[in-house]
This record gives sequence, structure tokens and C-alpha cells, in this order.
Amino acid sequence: MHKGQMLLGAALAVAMTAGFGGGFSDTDSGTEKGTFAHLFGVASADAAQQEKEESRFKNKKKKRVDALRQPVYEKIARAQKLMEEGDKEGARAKLLDLMDDRINDYEKAIVLQFLGQLAIEAENYKEAIPYYEQITRLERAPDNIINAATQALAQLYFANEDYTRAIDYMKRWMATQETESPTSDIFLARAYYALEDFPNVVKYAERAIQLAQQQGRKVEENWWLLLRAAYFELKNYEKVRDILEILAVTYDKPEYWRQLAAIYSELGMEDKNLAAMEVAYRRGFLEEKPRYLMSLAQLYLYHNVPIKAAWVLERALKEGKVEKSGEVYELLGQAYLNAQEMEKAEGPLRKAAELENKGELWMRLGQVLVERNKWKEAVDALQKAIDSGDLKEPAFAWVLIGTAQFNLENFKEARAAFRKASKFKETRKTARQWLKYIDSELKRRSQLTEYYDKSGRRKKRSR
Repeated sequence: MHKGQMLLGAALAVAMTAGFGGGFSDTDSGTEKGTFAHLFGVASADAAQQEKEESRFKNKKKKRVDALRQPVYEKIARAQKLMEEGDKEGARAKLLDLMDDRINDYEKAIVLQFLGQLAIEAENYKEAIPYYEQITRLERAPDNIINAATQALAQLYFANEDYTRAIDYMKRWMATQETESPTSDIFLARAYYALEDFPNVVKYAERAIQLAQQQGRKVEENWWLLLRAAYFELKNYEKVRDILEILAVTYDKPEYWRQLAAIYSELGMEDKNLAAMEVAYRRGFLEEKPRYLMSLAQLYLYHNVPIKAAWVLERALKEGKVEKSGEVYELLGQAYLNAQEMEKAEGPLRKAAELENKGELWMRLGQVLVERNKWKEAVDALQKAIDSGDLKEPAFAWVLIGTAQFNLENFKEARAAFRKASKFKETRKTARQWLKYIDSELKRRSQLTEYYDKSGRRKKRSR
């Protein structure tokens, strides 16, 4: 064979057979424009590469293969030159003319490869498919070209969303290979995912990962993502957790730590949920959205660590990471309440009540003010709670108002508040006890004024 013929034949074979192992795109879609340009681009190679390709089949039953003749080679070379000069239509016309000539199977295979590549470069993948299918039916074309065409068809059918045929052709191609490639298994996993055949996604994605590890190759991040997605669809959350642990530790991305925390929560692993969120917080991964910081604060409250919840919220407010809203101030106030920090709870609760004007918030503020002996302010807050009309348990608000009024020595107002509290079943007993106590206190004071003057001296009784 002429040396130029060998170079051209090797170039065409290598253009496809080298593509999947090294040039296959590991993007989620696997159908990027650049993938096909790289996969099917005409490469240059030497005769040694051609021999290497042919040696893969030396132990197989030999078949008769046609030869590439000099006149045909020269016509193909002219078409190739037109392609290199950018005259794609001219190249295509010459190649189609060649197909009308009496050319053998080897020559047809080369011409069809060029026609297929022209269609791919024009992103007309449907037009490319028949060219490669014709190659697979050529009985006397070299096996390496037929196998490369088979692989190309898998990619083309995937690009055209015919995933069943893509799987079929990829399995045919894999059957011709002496060495397993994890990227071909991932190709199958992606195709099965598109068909929503999640058990097969798991089968081939796990096989790809295991094979890559055995071969000392890198396991791509999106292989783990594909496997995680399949397990999620199968509702196997334990496996989702295992994969997220690998992703979080290996790639240390914000979304992986947050997702890991969420799956721990889903599985009832509350301690690990908090631990993952704390790691994410220390790494600065919760600052992207206010709700992440709010979630951490709520977790601290759930785990009875309210002071940490308060610290998270105080810092977030100071740094402008969360909005100064009623919701945030309410949570901050509750955190301080749970931590028994009444003085610190007052400010946030007051802001929350003023912003939201909800009865429950005014009630909570009133309770803090009563606890701090701020009687007049407590009466004002508790009255607003009742006046809001949405207070769930107004009975207890009346009890607290009565208590505050009593301490202000406003006994008339205290009696009125306790009378209202006595109308509710849940506070009737307490209210009546207070009313009796007020009566006894007023009687005691009346007796004292009878025997003592304002300075506390005993009055002289006339005889």
C-alpha cells in the first residue's frame, strides 16, 4: 500500500476510535458541540498507529478486506484539501461523486466517514447517521473503521435523543473492545437516566466508578452526581447520603454540605445534621442565602443550644447577611428567651412585635417585661396583644395585666383584669385566687391606715 494511503486510512480510523477513550465529554448532557468536533475530527497518524489498530483483531477470524486504490485515494485527498480550505460544499460534492463510482467497501468506508464528518461539523446529526450506518453494513471494510462507526452511531443517536438505539450501538462497540473503559459505562448510565431506567443507571455508574478506581483513573465529579440522582429517584436515601459524604469531603462545595445536612435530617440523623451545618457555617457556605443561616439558628434551638442560635443571628444582622425583619428578630428574641437572657430578649422581641404587630409577639414581649418587673411597659404590651384580635390565649394576658397592675398598686384596674381572666376556664381558678388576695390586701391596708399615720407612727386613740 502507498504510504500516503496508509496515512489517510489511519487518520480516518484514529479520528473515531481514539475519540471515546480520550475525547468523550463527561458533561451531563454528553452532547456538546465541542464533543463531536473532537470526536470525529480528522487527525494525522503514522503507519505504526494503523498497525496498532489492526493488531487488536489479530486473534480474531480473519476476513478479506479491500484495498484503497491510488486513483480513489487521490480523489479523496482532493476532497480533504477542499475541506481544509473551508469549501465544505465542494468537498461534499466530490465525495458524493465518488460514491457514484465503482468503489470497493474500504473506499466507501472512507468516503462515508468524510461525509459523516461534514454533517457533524454542520451540526446536522440526523444526516450523519445514515452515513455511519452504511459503514457498519460494509462486509469488506476494515473492522477498526466499522467499530469506530458503531461508536459514532451511539453518540449520534444520543445527540438525537434516541437513547434506546444509543445504548444498543454502545453495547455493540463495547463488545469489540479488549479493554473496558469506564467512560463507556458512564455513557450507558446517562442514556438509561434519560430513559428513567434508574436501576440500570446505578448498575453502569457504579461499574464505571469501580473500574476507574481499579485502573487508577480519576472518578469524575459528575459520575458521582449521576449515581446520586439515580439513588434519589429510587428513594435510597442511605446511598444518597454515602455519595454526598464523598462529594462534600472530596470537593468541599457549599451545595454538597447543605445537601448532606438535609439528607441527615431526612434520615433522622439529627446530630450529624447539625454537625454538617456547623461545618458549612464555619466554611462560609451558609452566607449565600439568609434562609440557610435561619435554618442553622433553628437547628441550634432544636438541639437546646439557644445561645449559639443568638450568636449566629446577631452576627448575620451585624454583617447584613439577613434582613432586619420581624421573622429574624422574633427568632433572635426566642433564642435569648430560651437561653434565659431576658434583658437581651427584650429588644429583638419589641422590634419583632412592632414590625409584625402580632398578638403572640406582643404577648411574648409582655411576659419578658413582667419577668423584668417593668410593670407599666408590660401592661402596654399585653393590652396590644389583646387588642390585636389574633391572640390565641387572651386569658393568660389578662392574668399578666392583673399582676402588673397589682404591682403598680392600681388595684381597681387589677381587679378588672382578673375578673376578665375569671371568665376563661383555664385561668378561672388563678384569677379568683388573685381577687381574694386583692380583697385581703385592701382590707389589710385599710386596717393599717386606721392604726398608723402616713409616717408609720401609731395613732393615738381617743378615750
